[in-house]
Amino acid sequence: MGPPGGGRNEISRRIQTKFVMINFTFPSETQVRRIFHNILQHKFFTQDFDDEIKQVAETLAMATISLYNSIADTFLPTPAKSHYVFNMRDISKVIQGIYIFDKFYCDSKLTIYRLWVHEAMRVFHDRLVSVEDRLKLKKLVSDQL
Repeated sequence: MGPPGGGRNEISRRIQTKFVMINFTFPSETQVRRIFHNILQHKFFTQDFDDEIKQVAETLAMATISLYNSIADTFLPTPAKSHYVFNMRDISKVIQGIYIFDKFYCDSKLTIYRLWVHEAMRVFHDRLVSVEDRLKLKKLVSDQL
């Protein structure tokens, strides 16, 4: 639930009295980066990945957050595209996709970057409905690479 606008309606006070309202602010970008960097770093170090891949943890976290910010700014919800609502869960899905990766299938940084592109496309690209939006997303992913 967010503020009214972009396909969202205002909820009446009468309905609001029937529910508990919980609100929290989005954490700062440095906090989000630290959270996801630590998650990836734990994966790469505990599973004893190669040294070149261990160094990629922070880069992947920063690229995912930057891609998320670009997508959230570019693809705003409209009445025709009311499902264009992105949140931290989307960042988490990309990181989770990387987290389940097994070190036996990883031989270089290129493999991990390909996995990142695949996960980003799976999470974000599959939601977009128009060809123009999909092309914009591919450009955003390319810019992050």
